[in-house]
Amino acid sequence: MTETRPGANPERAGPQLTFPDLPKLQLEELLGQLTTQAKVVLEAQGRLRALLRANAIVASDLSLPVVLHHIVTAAQELVGARYAALGVLGEDGMLEQFVHVGMDPDTVERIGELPRGRGILGSLISHPQPLRLIELSTDGDSVGFPAEHPPMGSFLGVPIGVRDHVFGNLYLTESSRGHFDAEDEQLLVALAATAGVAIDNARLHEQTEQQRHWLAASTEVTKALFAGTDQPLNMVLRYAIQGAGADYAMVVMPTRDGRVRVEASVGALDEQVTGRVLGASTTLAGRAINTGKPVLLGEDDTDLEDVVYSPQRTGSGGRAVAVPLLSDADAVLGAVLVGRTIGRARFTGADMTQLADFASHVGVALTLDGARADRDATSTLADHERIAADLHDHVIQELFATGMGLEGLIHGASADQRPRLMSYVESLDATIRRIRSTIFALHHPTTSDGTVQQRVLAVLEDAIPSLGFDASIEFSGSLDLNVPDRLCDDVVAVAREALSNIARHAAASAVHIRVAIDDGLLSLDISDNGDGIGSPTRSSGLSNMRLRAQTHHGDLTISEGPGGGTHLHWTARVVAGPGAPRS
Repeated sequence: MTETRPGANPERAGPQLTFPDLPKLQLEELLGQLTTQAKVVLEAQGRLRALLRANAIVASDLSLPVVLHHIVTAAQELVGARYAALGVLGEDGMLEQFVHVGMDPDTVERIGELPRGRGILGSLISHPQPLRLIELSTDGDSVGFPAEHPPMGSFLGVPIGVRDHVFGNLYLTESSRGHFDAEDEQLLVALAATAGVAIDNARLHEQTEQQRHWLAASTEVTKALFAGTDQPLNMVLRYAIQGAGADYAMVVMPTRDGRVRVEASVGALDEQVTGRVLGASTTLAGRAINTGKPVLLGEDDTDLEDVVYSPQRTGSGGRAVAVPLLSDADAVLGAVLVGRTIGRARFTGADMTQLADFASHVGVALTLDGARADRDATSTLADHERIAADLHDHVIQELFATGMGLEGLIHGASADQRPRLMSYVESLDATIRRIRSTIFALHHPTTSDGTVQQRVLAVLEDAIPSLGFDASIEFSGSLDLNVPDRLCDDVVAVAREALSNIARHAAASAVHIRVAIDDGLLSLDISDNGDGIGSPTRSSGLSNMRLRAQTHHGDLTISEGPGGGTHLHWTARVVAGPGAPRS
């Protein structure tokens, strides 16, 4: 049916279709619905393509920090959120890492400490199910925001599962459409599934790389120890830092009095801790030594006195781990402690296991290296014993016989020859005493701990570089039996101070030391052929020497030597005289 308007030219108007009004409206509605559905389909296709892109981005790297950042940015773009974050759960169930996007650095700095997992974030941790809120502030679990925190309304949270446990949670806030819908939730759940696989792959790759680093470190440490590398403990700690990704490390050894001592330390420490002595029961390393098991710093371990990892600071838990250093017989030699500074990721159980394995290899290597050193020392000691026996059985006997012969000649000598012969006999006696001191030194290697003879010999050996020559020394009396530790400390201190003064001021070319004990009185005589004592501008050193002598009811005198130079005579009472207390 055709219809023309009045006055219109039928030829120009052409044919026109007409429909009843009701079918026309139905067709228009149908076309509108088709258009809307087409838009929905296109929009859904666009979001699915966005999900595919997000999945590709998340799976594009094997570095765990990079993967975590990719997950957060992909989630933000996928659902159109202003702010996005991924909270990584620690072994204690709280957040140990918080990777976020959307906030500028200044805002983050003003906010301060990152979330730990309270309020709504904690609710998602306790109930790992998707959570969608129109307004955060109206939820009963909300605890509010810090003063500098930007306002946030809409919220969408989804857990990320890795195998059989929850790795962390995705948090999205401030939807660009005003609120998050069910489709946003579905997309984010799908992304979280892909994220879980990507995180698992990245962690496996990270563990493989760590194991490779630890194996290489154990191999290099063992090779270096057997090569006789200097400062082996520092080398061990450098490899421990590298393998554990730590900021500092230390080796701690038990002391004889039941405490622990830091033998070596390297890394980013705020203070020098090498040599520090601490309580065994109140330190992390002490616990590892006492139990023989690895120990991880707990969040509640605020009573520990080992301040290098600042347990009193919030969030330090898990950032220090100590493992025992075991010998080949599983005896505890000490402990290795590694730590990370506040703000870095906490150590995991895998980190602790790998460090313990490394420490066990190092302990065995140190034991074997010590056995090699003992074998070398035994060989050297055997040489010393042989030399000492030759000196005692041949040299001293021949000198003694010569002295006896000279004494026999004195009776038949003229009056002017007797003094010269007597001087020869006295010179032989002095030579015999010096040889006996040398024999004692050969029998007893110098150490920083031992009898007064051993410790004075050690001081003399330490002074050789500054003196420029080797001083002579002799001992007389039962020094190894009668000198208590406190007096021994003072004798060593006086000898060290005197030799230091000679090296700095005397310009001497010879020094003779004599340590003797007779009738309960210990005497230390030090003579040099230098410029003499002169008029010292500072007397603190001499005052300290005199005070040490007076502490033991002795005295100090300084005089000119018979042939020039300076003679120091220091005495101390070992067996008390009448009315004086025993030392």
